[in-house]
Amino acid sequence: MLLLLSIALTSSIYANTPAAAGAGDSTTVENTASKALLRAEIVNYAKELLGTRYRYAGRTPAGFDCSGLTLYVMRHFEVGLSSCSRAQINDGVKVNLNNVKEGDLIFFKRYRNRISHVAMVVEKNEEGVFIIHSTSRGVVIDNLTKSKYWRPKVCGARDVLTNRDLPVADLLARRAAEIKAAQEEKLKKLAPQAFYMLYAAR
Repeated sequence: MLLLLSIALTSSIYANTPAAAGAGDSTTVENTASKALLRAEIVNYAKELLGTRYRYAGRTPAGFDCSGLTLYVMRHFEVGLSSCSRAQINDGVKVNLNNVKEGDLIFFKRYRNRISHVAMVVEKNEEGVFIIHSTSRGVVIDNLTKSKYWRPKVCGARDVLTNRDLPVADLLARRAAEIKAAQEEKLKKLAPQAFYMLYAAR
């Protein structure tokens, strides 16, 4: 994971140097690759919240409602969203449901034919579109394509990332640092002596 982030970080930095500015299509490819990795890291961060309990109007790891989860995750990557699902459907740009990507938001109508739920796409493959969302079961991942409950309630999707002017290289670097710190903390708890010996040898 750290290796992939380092490669993408280097590519993103290169794409913004004067020498690369005239590279035309190659610069676009570099930026697209970095944005794709950023989407993947947004999804990975969301997955770290799996199992968090549901809380009405919750916007922290102490408990989330559906829009609180998407708001919390996107805010961590400097992507501003509106505060509720009915407003978030106006954020970003409309996306065809057949073309959703990691990090896109999908909206649902449940009560009185009004938007009342939002989820984030975490994967799309031959088995279906997988979403992460906060439900009465807490934060979970469901296969939307095979869900008899959620699929009929879908009413639209939005891409809240593509047209954002995000500091992708900085965000990926920060994410890599977060992952490294978490790994070190885990090692410290599991094998404290080995951890201190490792860092004393540096």
